Amino acid sequence: MIDEKMNIEMEERTEDRRIRKTKKALSAAMVRLLSRKNILEITIKELTDEADVHRGTFYHHYKDVFDLRQQVEREVRQELRELVDSVSDRELANGPYPLLLKVLTYLEENRDEAKMLTSENGCPELLQELCANISIRSMRTGLFGEHLRYGNRFCASGIQGMIVSWVEDKMRMPPKEMAKVMETMMVGKREDQAQELSSVK
Repeated sequence: MIDEKMNIEMEERTEDRRIRKTKKALSAAMVRLLSRKNILEITIKELTDEADVHRGTFYHHYKDVFDLRQQVEREVRQELRELVDSVSDRELANGPYPLLLKVLTYLEENRDEAKMLTSENGCPELLQELCANISIRSMRTGLFGEHLRYGNRFCASGIQGMIVSWVEDKMRMPPKEMAKVMETMMVGKREDQAQELSSVK
């Protein structure tokens, strides 16, 4: 009886791993395809071929490509929020560099996701949200109320524009250097920052 119960539990764990692996493959395939084309152009066949998963297996987990896209968006949104929250206020006391470096390093390590976030066909709204959160965590000004809201929007737009350009340029500039450039644009250029920027090249 005990052996039978253990066998059942082992089979369930194996099944869970298999399901997680399948869902991960489908999510990764969706990210890659969204970095290249609009969701309306993505077919189930193309998606399952990209993920190397049977069509029937796809329908076992998702209703259609839009259902999978929503799941991918939820996962990426959560991941990005946790990324921004992982940098403490104390780390940001001297400027946004630690947060910017963490975000840029993440994007460099997840290039398909970066392309999806910066593509008009992908999930640009997630990039907008990410940049807004970076701005909120980073702004150190005397602005309040309505002025702060406009200031945050201005800052977030600048961050987004720089990230999009960086990704489109195939991330030629290393994250450390790019983070320094972005910090300089956000908080103003100082002599010590200029020296640090030249030292990371």
